[in-house]
Amino acid sequence: MSVRVRFAPSPTGHLHIGSVRTALFNYLFARRHGGTYILRLEDTDVNRNVEGAELQFLDGFRWLGILWDEGLDVGGPHAPYRCMERLPLYKSYTERMLESGLAYPCFCTDDELVAQRELAEQEGRVPRYSGKCYNLSKEERQAKIDAGIPYSIRFHVEPGKRIEIEDIIRGQVTFQTDDIGDFVIVKSNGIPTYNFQVVIDDVEMEITHVIRAEEHLSNTPRQVLVYEALGKPVPAFAHLPIVLDEHRKKLSKRDPNVLPIAAYEKLGYVPQAIINFLALLGWSPGGEEELFSMEELCAKFDLDRVSKSGAVFDVEKLNWMANQYFKALPLSDAALMVSKQMEQEGLRVPPEAPEGWLENVVSLFQDGMTCAHDFIHLAQTFFQTHIEWEEEARILLRDESARAVVEAYLHRSRQAAEWTADASRARFKEIQAELGVKGKQLFMPVRAAVTGQVHGPDLQKTIWLLGRDVVVERLSDALSSTL
Repeated sequence: MSVRVRFAPSPTGHLHIGSVRTALFNYLFARRHGGTYILRLEDTDVNRNVEGAELQFLDGFRWLGILWDEGLDVGGPHAPYRCMERLPLYKSYTERMLESGLAYPCFCTDDELVAQRELAEQEGRVPRYSGKCYNLSKEERQAKIDAGIPYSIRFHVEPGKRIEIEDIIRGQVTFQTDDIGDFVIVKSNGIPTYNFQVVIDDVEMEITHVIRAEEHLSNTPRQVLVYEALGKPVPAFAHLPIVLDEHRKKLSKRDPNVLPIAAYEKLGYVPQAIINFLALLGWSPGGEEELFSMEELCAKFDLDRVSKSGAVFDVEKLNWMANQYFKALPLSDAALMVSKQMEQEGLRVPPEAPEGWLENVVSLFQDGMTCAHDFIHLAQTFFQTHIEWEEEARILLRDESARAVVEAYLHRSRQAAEWTADASRARFKEIQAELGVKGKQLFMPVRAAVTGQVHGPDLQKTIWLLGRDVVVERLSDALSSTL
């Protein structure tokens, strides 16, 4: 059997991290088994569809490298791949269901349905449809239709039956039809509900494995009933563990620690870091290794090592992994990503800067960055006209011995014939011999004066890349300012 899986998002919001995890697991499973991965857009919730969401999905998945074999933009043998373009297909299935007596029109109003639900709750029963319209005669139904009374279509559920599902991740799960009741498969506007539409599309697209979030487990018995009514084979189901926040509660789309995929791209994360992190969110490859390429993940992934229990979205782990990938980038790639961040922030390379200046500045900070946007804060001293001294720097620069070091370095900077990192190192050696200071007492006062901070990256390179004019001006300001 050739594996065929799909990811079918609804364009009702941004591309959330949990959705991407589901898409990734489908993609990895398909690649692991040499199967087909399909991207389908379930856009039937027309009132909640968000303009631009579809394009965001496509851009986000391409950025991550989760590429599809069939889908709404590339086509395929089962096109179209937008559900609203498949309405004639759903209508033909609906007519077959009505003709066979497996479905029927329901004329109950919203108020009547609410009253039925409230009564069931008051009596301690599981709320489900009463079956009122199922008991109408053929003539009564036709009379209501002829009178123009709006109606939905319900699927008739035989009471007293057990529905057993062998979930690949969760094992055997059992449901009772008495807890379900007759459910709507087509709304009064003619658009199918999710539980009907998804079965038809999965049947038509020959889906063999349905890999999706745990929250869809409750939908599964209704879908199994539709498969059986259509006389179609039921695919294998695998319901992925829920994603939890740091407090072990269901991860919210509004959690400030978790960003939409578009935001991670905009901040300049390495996409493979996101992929690697999400792959380990509920799946274990075995062993101690944690960093994998997409090719390695495709080769290793399978559903038998997916956990049943919830997976915690560990922000610290994500940042650690993002740093591992960012610092491993070729310097030229990191600098290119940083240049895009600079453009977004309106920052420019100084006009007098030598060739390769940005790459050299990026090299000072790359090992500590999780994403390209970190550079904007870390390297701010290279783009400031005037710096603010942090309190520790102010205290240091009030010390007479520290000021003597700054004065000595300023004097030599004004007279320097060469402005390089090595030349700066030589100037410090001269000051060490002259003033008899070394270590922090030698370097920290100059760092404080030219950057406003007492800690930072390689000082000699920093001085070189700031340029003589900037360094001289800042040293002078530090000596003349009231700190």
